[in-house]
Amino acid sequence: AVGIEDPLAEAGVGGVEGQFKADDYDENRHFLLAQFFRNSYNRAMANLPVITSQAQILRMEVWVTNRNGTSAQARQIVGLMDLGEPNPYNPSIRRQTAQPFPFNDANSEYRSIINNPGSRISTSVIGVLTGIGLTQVQDYEQVYARKLNPTDYTFNPQVGFISLNQTLQPNDVLGVAFQYSYNGKIFQVGEFSQDVPPDTTLGANPGAQKVLYLKLLKATSQRTQLPIWNLMMKNIYTLKTGTGSYLSNIQAAGFQMNILYEQAGNGTKRYLPEGDKSGIPLLTVLNLDRLNAHLDPQPDGVFDYVEGFTVVSSQARIIFPLLEPFGRDLDSLAFGGTPGLASQYVFRQLYDTIKEVAKTFAAVDRYYLSGEAKGTASSDISLGAFNVPQGSVKVTAGGQTLRENVDYTIDYTNGSVKVINPSIIQSGVPVNVQYENNASYGTQQRGFMGLRLDYIAKSTATQSLSIGGTIERLNERPYFTKTNYGDDPIRNTMYGTDVNFRSQWPGLTRFLNKLPFYSSKEMSTITAVGEAAYLQPGHPPQIGTGGAGTIYIDDFEGSTSSVDLRFPLTSWAMASTPSSFPESKLSDSLPYGYNRAKFAWYNIEPTLQDRSSSNNPVKGYQNFSDPRVYPINVKQLFPQITPEFGQAQLITFDVSYFPDQKGPYNFDTRPGSLDPKGHLLNKATRWGGIMRAIDQTDFETSNVQYIEFWMQSPFLAGNNPGSAVWYLSYRRLARKQD
Repeated sequence: AVGIEDPLAEAGVGGVEGQFKADDYDENRHFLLAQFFRNSYNRAMANLPVITSQAQILRMEVWVTNRNGTSAQARQIVGLMDLGEPNPYNPSIRRQTAQPFPFNDANSEYRSIINNPGSRISTSVIGVLTGIGLTQVQDYEQVYARKLNPTDYTFNPQVGFISLNQTLQPNDVLGVAFQYSYNGKIFQVGEFSQDVPPDTTLGANPGAQKVLYLKLLKATSQRTQLPIWNLMMKNIYTLKTGTGSYLSNIQAAGFQMNILYEQAGNGTKRYLPEGDKSGIPLLTVLNLDRLNAHLDPQPDGVFDYVEGFTVVSSQARIIFPLLEPFGRDLDSLAFGGTPGLASQYVFRQLYDTIKEVAKTFAAVDRYYLSGEAKGTASSDISLGAFNVPQGSVKVTAGGQTLRENVDYTIDYTNGSVKVINPSIIQSGVPVNVQYENNASYGTQQRGFMGLRLDYIAKSTATQSLSIGGTIERLNERPYFTKTNYGDDPIRNTMYGTDVNFRSQWPGLTRFLNKLPFYSSKEMSTITAVGEAAYLQPGHPPQIGTGGAGTIYIDDFEGSTSSVDLRFPLTSWAMASTPSSFPESKLSDSLPYGYNRAKFAWYNIEPTLQDRSSSNNPVKGYQNFSDPRVYPINVKQLFPQITPEFGQAQLITFDVSYFPDQKGPYNFDTRPGSLDPKGHLLNKATRWGGIMRAIDQTDFETSNVQYIEFWMQSPFLAGNNPGSAVWYLSYRRLARKQD
C-alpha cells in the first residue's frame, strides 16, 4: 500500500493559527510553592506589569521521583503537605504563628519530626510520622528522589510558582525547599541538601544519607479534596499548531490571542451572551486586556503581552493572571449580580476534578483559546515515515518548487527534510512536502493471474473470423484476519470475450464508383469487433467464505488496551500479611508470618506440555491429561475465534496453594498449630498470596474500567480440595519497605 502524504510545516518563523479548548491546560507541570502564594496570586498579578508582592524567592532545590536510576544527587526524601503552612490541614498539627506566610516553624509539624532521632533513618521514618498522627500519601510521601538541575525548571521569584521543563508522571512525587525574603526578612521552607550532610554514625551503614524533609507539591495520588490539589496550576497553556505540535520562541510582533465561548447553535463568540459582562470581550473580563502595546494602562482590545507573567516566549506558554479564569474567578467577575446564570457558564469542574473527569461536563466545557503566533520551529521537518522512496519527495514553498541539496536535504531512511536555504527559513513561508509513504508495504500479499484464449474460426485471403476469451484475477491476501472498512482485501475475477470479423466487400467499391465525384479501384473491406466483460467481485477466504465476508466498521476490540498483570513474572513477589489478620500490624516480629502457608506461582514452558517434542525431558513420565499441566488453547475459551498464526495456545499464569504446608518465614511452633509431621493444622485460618506493583496508577485518565481473569476449576482432576476464598486487593502504597 503506497500513499501520497502531504504534510504542511513551518520552517523558521511563520504565523501559525491554532485553537484548543480551555480544558487542555498543562497538567502536572506548574505548581505554586505554598498556599500563601495561591491566596495572593490574583492580587499579585492584578496590576501588570507591576507585581504586587512583598515576597522574593532567593534560592530553591527541586526533587522528583528518581526513575532514571541515577545515583548522583539522589537520596531518600520525605515530602510534607503541611510543612510551613500557618493553617495546617491535619488537625493533629498545631498552628504556631499569626503570620500568613510560610516557614518551617509556622506549625508544630517540622519540629515534632526532626526532634525524633529516628526521623533521619529511612527505615524508621514511617513509624515516626505515623506516631505524630500523619497518614501516608495524604499527609506525606517518602520516596527515593533525585535533585533537578537548575536548567530543568524555572520559577517566578515574585509570584511564587515553579514550572518544570518535563511533565511529571501521574504517580511522581515533587518536593521543594526554598528560601525567600518577605519585608526584608529571610524565611525558609524545607531543607536544603547541603544543610543535612551524610551521617557517619549509623553503625553498619556508615556514610548513609540522612532523610531530607521538603515541602510536598505533588503526591502519588491526585486527591482533589486535599489542599495540595490547589497547588497545581490549571491556568497555564502551551500554544500548539493545528497539527498538535508545540511551538517555541514565539514573538510579540504579530501575536494575537482571543478567548472564545461556544454558544450552542450560534457558534463561537468573543464574549458571553448573558451575565453582568455580556457583550464585553472575555479578554477584558479576565484581566488580559488592561495595557496597550507599550504596556501603558490603556486597553487596546489586544492580549497583554507581558513577558514572564502572561507569556513565556521561549516555551510558548500563556499564563492567565487569574488562578481559575473559567471557574471561581469568572463567577465573581461576570455573574456577581446574576448568580442564577452562573451554573450555565462557570466551569468549576475544571478546577475541582481531574482533567479527564472535567472534560465530561460538556454543558460548561465551551471555552476555547484561539489566536495566531509567530514561533520559531526547527528547519527539520519530520515526514512521519521511514524508508521513503528516493525521488518521490516534492518540496514547495510559496508555490515554488524547491531543489534538493540546494534548498533542502532529505534523509530518506529516517524520513525527514531539512531546509538549508536561509532565505526560506527567515521568511517563514509554509513549506509543503509531498512524498510516497511505503509504511504499510509488505503487509498485504497480492497476486495477479491472467489467461488469454484465441480461436481462429476462419482465415482466408478474403475473410477472417477469430473468437477470444480472457480471464483475469486479482487476489489480495490480508496479513490479519481482522480488516477495517476501506482496507478490505479483494479477490475479483473478470471474464471477457471478444469477436473479430474481417471480410472483403467488392460490391461496396462498385457502389461508391457510381457516385459522380468518386472513383476507386481499391478493394473495400468490412471489419466488425465485439467485446463483452463480466466482473465477479469477491473476497479471500481469510475474512470469510462465500458471501459471509466480514470487515470491521470500527475495531471495538482494538479500542480497548489491556494491562497484562501476568508479565513480567519476576514482578510478582511474596505478599505482605493481609490486613484482615491481626498480626499484619506487627513488624520485626516472628508472629507476623505464623499463618502464612505455602503458595507457589510459576509458568510452564510450552515445550514441557508437548508430548511429541523431542526436546521434552518429561515426555516419558508426565501425565499430559492432567488438567493442572495440559496446555490451554484459545478456542477452549472462545470457540468462535480464529487465532492468529502461532498464537493458538494461551500462556497461563499458574499458582498452587498448599494450606497445610508452611510458607516462607513461617516459624510457627505454637502448640496446636502443627501435626506430628510438621504440617499446619486449622487450614481455614491460613493464607498464601503474591503481590506486584502496577506502573499505571492514573486509572481515571487511562479509563481503566474493570479487571478480567479466567480461572481453571480446581475440581477438574477429580479431587475435592475443599473450599477456599480468593481475594483481589488493590492498594496504593507510597514506597517499598526496605
